[in-house]
Amino acid sequence: MNGNPLDTIEALDAHLRSELVADDRITHAVAYGSVPQGTADAWSDVEYWAFLAPGAAVDAAAWLRDRLPVRHMLVNEFGTTVAILPGLRRVELHLVPRERLPEVAGWTPEHVNPAAMLVKDSDGRLAARLAVLAARRPDPAGEAQVILDRTLNWLALGLNVVARGERLRALEVLWWVQGGVLRLARLYSGRTQHWGNATRRADRELDTATVNRYALLTCGLDGLAPAYAAAVQWTLELAEALNLSVSPELATDLHQAVRVHPD
Repeated sequence: MNGNPLDTIEALDAHLRSELVADDRITHAVAYGSVPQGTADAWSDVEYWAFLAPGAAVDAAAWLRDRLPVRHMLVNEFGTTVAILPGLRRVELHLVPRERLPEVAGWTPEHVNPAAMLVKDSDGRLAARLAVLAARRPDPAGEAQVILDRTLNWLALGLNVVARGERLRALEVLWWVQGGVLRLARLYSGRTQHWGNATRRADRELDTATVNRYALLTCGLDGLAPAYAAAVQWTLELAEALNLSVSPELATDLHQAVRVHPD
């Protein structure tokens, strides 16, 4: 973004905060992600939720285009308006009715810094919701069995489609397996700083042995069998180490599947 006064993440964030505050149709606004967490770098996004006054109608794409040098505009898979700026800088903006303000208290309670997140608060209600959010704590141990159960489900599906010969689909399913195993590995190693997004800063937070073992779960189309075998082995090891429940019969079925269904 050479020559752009919004080159730095700090300048871009300050500009958008100012614009959100100045817009009378917006009664509350909050920043989230790496900027208010204090971990942003040259490749970070800026991300906001803005809540509209009753009766106000604002098009998020038009709002961003009026204020930024937009290269490309889209709505992503989660319904969020995203602007891609020069230099591939990304801006995410949720523009929603003020009735959704209570949802803030139910967000993932991770790296919550109300003072840095609060952009605009016309009546104190956003600050109150952020205070509730900040008082909550993630519960990795409490979620572990659910994560394991979902991982076992993805393993079963993935092994079935490998056996059917659908390599592209098996590779897609492996992504879900990897996410579940990584979260369990974070819990086992006590590295749950980014529990909500397990890959976030994982290279820095996890030890070399864990990162190297995770790499065994990755592959191309010709490496599905060893990747799934490694995933089954590590999943079952983590389940035992974390005192989670897997039926012996299912464990046997999983081991059998990776033995009899090579690529």
